[in-house]
Amino acid sequence: MSRVYKYLIFVLCGAVLVASQAFAADKTMVIKFAHNGNTIMEDPQNVACYAFEKMLEEKSSGAFDVQIYPAAQLGDARTIVEGVQMGAIEMGDVENGPMGRFVPAASIWDLPFLFLDLDHAHKVLDGPVGQQIQQKYLSVGIRHLAYNDGGFRYFTNSKRPIKTIDDMKGLKIRVMESEIMINTINAFGASAIPMAFGEVYTALQQGVVDGQENPLNLIYSQKFYEVQKYLSLSGHFYYPRQYIVSEMFWQRLTPEQQQIIAECAKAACEIQREEFAKYEAKMLDTLKNLGMEVNEVEKDGFVKVSVEKVYPKFYKVIGEGDEAHGKAIVEQAQNAK
Repeated sequence: MSRVYKYLIFVLCGAVLVASQAFAADKTMVIKFAHNGNTIMEDPQNVACYAFEKMLEEKSSGAFDVQIYPAAQLGDARTIVEGVQMGAIEMGDVENGPMGRFVPAASIWDLPFLFLDLDHAHKVLDGPVGQQIQQKYLSVGIRHLAYNDGGFRYFTNSKRPIKTIDDMKGLKIRVMESEIMINTINAFGASAIPMAFGEVYTALQQGVVDGQENPLNLIYSQKFYEVQKYLSLSGHFYYPRQYIVSEMFWQRLTPEQQQIIAECAKAACEIQREEFAKYEAKMLDTLKNLGMEVNEVEKDGFVKVSVEKVYPKFYKVIGEGDEAHGKAIVEQAQNAK
């Protein structure tokens, strides 16, 4: 065999190798995974997100490159949902607050005092009611993969302890962009001020609002304890988060790839739930040590107003035009065993 012929074979083999490597690289799919939480690595949300990244990349043998964008780097919750809907963001971990704008039935999770405790919430979310609502996401180009915990929400303010519903009168409270949440806070006697999450600290600091409501981990991570004196353990809203994926992206995947993503999402959300209960207890002690005055809340007055004045306004929304159906869904959630 001539030297020229050997050289040509060598060059050809090299070209094939380079082409095959380029093809393999092209087959790796990037998943931009966004959330609007914080960057504290021990926070259960981040523990779960990075567990998802590790599991998916390993189980797919490198077919996916998960790139996590925390702390609203790609926008607030509503912007993330819009990005997922349009296919600009492949996946997100978002709270329920803005979801009612996209899937009206999902507004049920914003109802005050819907759940007795975390076990009750998990049974409903993972049961028939939660599954029924998950399916509705597909109609707006979003696939719902799994629920995880944002926890119960509590009031903080700079004026006084909130011990009964009467203590709400005259307070300006920041809330998420949720019609149910806005109506609820107003029904409690305060003035609800919807505001982007990133603006809350400055608004509290400058007295634009007197207080806010969030789970303990966010009260800590956002350092609201620096500008808020009182923490009242109201637990008025439960705060489910959810892993969502763009349906446009989903339809480009093989059935095997879809199954791997779904399994990893559910596993990550289970990790988040397990970590959350431990983390919340730790956060309460931490906030006390940081100087916040913590008090229990007499909930009967809040519950009465919620059921009588808030729920009836939103049965039709939750039932997507059918008020009786919406009421039935709410009662099914309340009575889940």
